[in-house]
Amino acid sequence: MRVSTLNFYSQGVIAMQEQQAKLQETELQIASGLRINKPSDDPSAAVKVLDLKAGLDTLDQYSRNSALAQSSLAFEESVVANVNNTLQRIRELAVQGNNSTYQDRDKQSIAQEIYQRLDELVALANTKDAQGDYIFGGYKVDSPPFVELNGSVVYRGDQGQRMLQVGDGSMVATRDSGMDVFQRVRSGDGNISVQAAETNVGTAIVGAFGLVATFQPDDYTVTFDQASPAAPITYEVTDSSAGVVATGTYSEGSSISFGGAQFDLSGTPAPGDQIMLSPSSYQDIFTTVKNIADALNAPAPDNSSRAQFHNLMGQGLANLDQALDNVTAIRADVGARLNNLETLEEINQDFKLQMETVLSDTQDLDYAEAISRFNLQLTALQAAQQAYVKASGLSLFQFL
Repeated sequence: MRVSTLNFYSQGVIAMQEQQAKLQETELQIASGLRINKPSDDPSAAVKVLDLKAGLDTLDQYSRNSALAQSSLAFEESVVANVNNTLQRIRELAVQGNNSTYQDRDKQSIAQEIYQRLDELVALANTKDAQGDYIFGGYKVDSPPFVELNGSVVYRGDQGQRMLQVGDGSMVATRDSGMDVFQRVRSGDGNISVQAAETNVGTAIVGAFGLVATFQPDDYTVTFDQASPAAPITYEVTDSSAGVVATGTYSEGSSISFGGAQFDLSGTPAPGDQIMLSPSSYQDIFTTVKNIADALNAPAPDNSSRAQFHNLMGQGLANLDQALDNVTAIRADVGARLNNLETLEEINQDFKLQMETVLSDTQDLDYAEAISRFNLQLTALQAAQQAYVKASGLSLFQFL
């Protein structure tokens, strides 16, 4: 077979170039530490690497969201804790002021501190975070959610709740609206509410109340009567349709029960005095606190007005206990969300470690194998170069 000199030289050059290309690829792998530097190196593995990197980016975003949610919830928890402390102080003052031995000026002095505590509550309800957003405004974060209007505190926010995704299919609320914290608070004992009519002239004072059986929800009115000063005091219970539900004779310190509800009563009701019992409704914390302060601030010169004062204070303390229970429930819910975030973060970190391990196994270079291959390819290149030099030196002119 006849081999031309040009073909001989070309094959030698091609062989060296192939060895140089292999050596260059191995050198790039060693320099980068990666087995796959371009998709053509391993197409299926390259797709897998892209998916793993996208998954890791998502986990990093979850981690950032989790940190943001933890910061927001921790700040809210501290504010709610201060609200709880303020309400506890107001309750102490209310219990202190609900004392028959206190003079009007003593009660009015207590009322002034409660008014100040009310201003403190409004300030806490209008707390801003580090970004200048009002934390209890729902989605309306640019303006104060609570404003004073005609002597009352009005909510101007909404019921929106900001959510952040902190895991696959896991969303967490980073704030609570002012409606849930301060507005939607049950009155009475959470089931029923009992109050004396403002027009009462007797000395009857409502005591403990609650459910004793399955409650028949309705608005009930207990009306007292006495045929003569020597006659016993009787009562009649009517529902919202003016139908008579129950009747009975009242004795000092007795309990009155009907429709599954019961309340204690002390003192002496006057003919025509009324006690209203109804299902618990919503009353905001600010109204509850203001009513307590107003009751303490109003003079009580006679037995009738003093009885009315104690009824208002008893009603206010019951509502205040519901406010404290609601704030405690909000605080517990915030704490539960913080615990959930910690658990989800641990799960995400474990999953991230697993994905990083798979990614490393897929794309990272085996240095021992690569260096061994590099030395082998270098030897092959050197051999090809030496063979080319030897072969290119062959010529008949050397023997002439």
